[in-house]
Amino acid sequence: MANSINQRIQYAKEHGARISTKGQNDTVIARPLILQLDEESIQGHEDTWAWDLIQILEDMFGKENILGFSVHRDETNVHIHVLFVPCYEEKKTNGKVKCTLSQTKFFRNPKQLAGMHKHIRKELLDNGYKIEKDNKPIEQQLAGYYDKHGVWHQQGLTPDQLKEITNRHKELNEKEREIMLSKEELDILAKAMEDVQEKAQATQENLENNMRIFECQQADFENEKATLHTQMQTVLAEKEKLNKMRKETDEMLEKVYSVSDMCSKMIEEEHNLNKDFLDFLDKLGRQTNIPLRQNVEKLFKQFDRERMKSLLLLNVLTYVNVQWMM
Repeated sequence: MANSINQRIQYAKEHGARISTKGQNDTVIARPLILQLDEESIQGHEDTWAWDLIQILEDMFGKENILGFSVHRDETNVHIHVLFVPCYEEKKTNGKVKCTLSQTKFFRNPKQLAGMHKHIRKELLDNGYKIEKDNKPIEQQLAGYYDKHGVWHQQGLTPDQLKEITNRHKELNEKEREIMLSKEELDILAKAMEDVQEKAQATQENLENNMRIFECQQADFENEKATLHTQMQTVLAEKEKLNKMRKETDEMLEKVYSVSDMCSKMIEEEHNLNKDFLDFLDKLGRQTNIPLRQNVEKLFKQFDRERMKSLLLLNVLTYVNVQWMM
């Protein structure tokens, strides 16, 4: 049976069929078909009913697409499982065959499927089977069946039960979405809290760094303050020394001025007595035969030089005093 399936698929591929293997939309390459008849329906056809059903399916879906079947007698009513490959063949105008692997080519909608059921019943009726032409109510088709004794056997769910389960499933899906949204919100909140904690930690670290910098700057300021105080004390001491020096200079200048005044008076008197004094020295020198005038002039010149030095020193001290006052 597996070899038959592979041969049929290879034929379809050689005639243009494409097979998708990408996940949810994978191409259906084979599917089962299940047909069931009750004991009353197959009476008189016990040896041929399965082959009659296969013949009907081959006419409906193509003989080459029906690749095998098996008869199951393990339930109340006998039934068959048929293996079907949905290879749809279409002849082109050029005579070539184009194949497509798609079950939707055979089962387009529920209405078409119901029509297939009705077609199978009609074919069986034409072959002498005792069978109802119309489908059973949908409740029986979905939920179970009545046996030959008229007893109902629950095998599935009624439409109301399916609807209830579907609604419950929808409610569960909505609850699940709400839970997922809540979880997403919690994740967002947790991420926001984590960001806030990181920013708070960074802020704390910045504050600690700034505090350490401030403490270092404060220590530097205290050191500079102490240094400035020491320098100020040194300046005050120097100022006190300079004031003392200025006082001593003033006293010295007073003395120099006093000596200068005395020298000036002596020089003035010397100029006034110069001629008479020199004449006297000449006269006395002739009498004593001693060069008194020359000796006096020599002493006077020496005195004059000393006087000039004193005046120069006086001018320097006066200049220094004036600069200090400025």
